[in-house]
Amino acid sequence: MKRRIDFSLNETVHSSFSLMGHFSNSPKTEDILEGSTGTLSYHDGLAEVEMTPVIDDKVGNAGAHIDVDNEDDSIIYGCLEDGTYVRFNSFSLTHGIHHAPGFSVAKYVVDDIAFSKHEFDLGNHLTYNHVLVTYDSLNEFGAFVVPVLMKEDKSENPPFFIGGTEDFDVYLTYEWKQYGNRVNINVKAQVELEIRIKRQNSKVDAFIKDFGAFLSIINNSTINATSVRYIDKDGNVLRTHLFAGPHTERNGKTDYSYGISSEFNFGNYQDNLKQIMDFILTEKNAQFDKLVQNYLYNIDDALNLDSALINYVNSIDIYMNGSRYSDGTRIKKLFKKINFWLEHFPEKLYGLYFDKSKQLANDDKRDAFIQSLVDTRDYLTHFDKKNSPYLISDSDRVTYITQIRALVHIYILHTYGIPDNSIWNYYRRFILDRISGD
Repeated sequence: MKRRIDFSLNETVHSSFSLMGHFSNSPKTEDILEGSTGTLSYHDGLAEVEMTPVIDDKVGNAGAHIDVDNEDDSIIYGCLEDGTYVRFNSFSLTHGIHHAPGFSVAKYVVDDIAFSKHEFDLGNHLTYNHVLVTYDSLNEFGAFVVPVLMKEDKSENPPFFIGGTEDFDVYLTYEWKQYGNRVNINVKAQVELEIRIKRQNSKVDAFIKDFGAFLSIINNSTINATSVRYIDKDGNVLRTHLFAGPHTERNGKTDYSYGISSEFNFGNYQDNLKQIMDFILTEKNAQFDKLVQNYLYNIDDALNLDSALINYVNSIDIYMNGSRYSDGTRIKKLFKKINFWLEHFPEKLYGLYFDKSKQLANDDKRDAFIQSLVDTRDYLTHFDKKNSPYLISDSDRVTYITQIRALVHIYILHTYGIPDNSIWNYYRRFILDRISGD
């Protein structure tokens, strides 16, 4: 583990370091230095902090004190041995308080932490000029913005504009990180999402989350933001925010080099990126967000088969809620909702699983597929239709779930604005269990 934090606070959830420090529930430096003493060890998105004595907080006017168990009791601040200030945004006291002769030792696990070169403001007000965000796999999927090493000047490629609103503009950019010594030097590019602020508000945080969801969809696996750095107008790092996400440890060990040659690599459709960002920033609605959220809920196949089937079918039901036919009639039955949803697939993508010539016509195999999804969902949730001949057998459950999962994924990719050819090429690599047609 490193014994100091990067001077520019350029650390991520995959960094590893261990430092001594002082801690208190007051942000003032003098209070921190007079507070508890301990060690902060950071790895895999979590900080493990052991300190003595335990931090307590005053309760009421009677002079009573309670131990600080989590952020609901009090926020904890610290100053590390290299001069870096820290704030625990989300944490918990583990295994209680360990008492040794003459003192007590508390151990905290922190999953949301902020670093700064300056004392934290108790009011938590931060004025910044731009934000740099890193994500798992962004180095690979956004590699087109990086100049070819040893062939071009490192400063030659300007930030690549991909979209914006009245509140901020968004760019893809990069910076170099150098490792080694004078004899053996390794240079690595770090691709970042740069958000240049026009008007400060909470929409930046929402976009950071939405962009992470988009990266998860094109990876077809959970992707996390790995660092958020807030920069002032002079280029000084004001604060770095690190927070653990789902599968942080796994993602730190994952090789994302497949993103370089992926059909969904940004370089393959860089002219479409502004359209995609415009959709994410201003056009998508709450129902699309829910569709994405439900897909992400099982993107790593964490659910059992029954729950997975219910999740995918319900996600379409919710997404199509309020849909109407061209004559204005509201679509109420789930079978009709799914059928109407499939009619809106581009013909080329519809043809991955169905007979293209029957997209707007009768197709017995497609109808049987939809009816099986509906009846099995109803049986699993309400125990209805237990005698339906369309119930999906246990042996066929995996096939149906794979098919409906792929259809939801294809629809989300298309709705984001990923080119249909890229989606088609991605899915043509697999041996597909087609539902109808040759």
